[in-house]
Amino acid sequence: MSDLSPVLIPTRPSSQWPVGARLRFLPDAELNPRHDQLRGKPVLVLGEMQLIGPSEGRYSWRQQILSLSTCRVGWARPDQLGLPLDGEDAETY
Repeated sequence: MSDLSPVLIPTRPSSQWPVGARLRFLPDAELNPRHDQLRGKPVLVLGEMQLIGPSEGRYSWRQQILSLSTCRVGWARPDQLGLPLDGEDAETY
C-alpha cells in the first residue's frame, strides 16, 4: 500500500483584485529574492484567483499578472499587490 499523506490547501482569500486593475508590487511585499527588482513596479491584473501548486510542496492562491516594467506574465498573491501611489503613471516605468 502506498503512503498517502494529506495535502494542505490554504483557505481561499476573502477578496481578490479585479481583472484589469493597474496595481503595483508593494515595497514590503514578501517576494522570492530573484524577484526583488519588482518591488514598487506596476502590474496589470490579467485573471481571477486560482489555486497554484504544489510549488516546493505547497499550494497558494494567486492571480495572473503582467509586469509592466518587464512585460512578463506571472503570478502574484493579492497581499503582494497594492494601489499605485498618487501621481504614478505607466510612463514613469
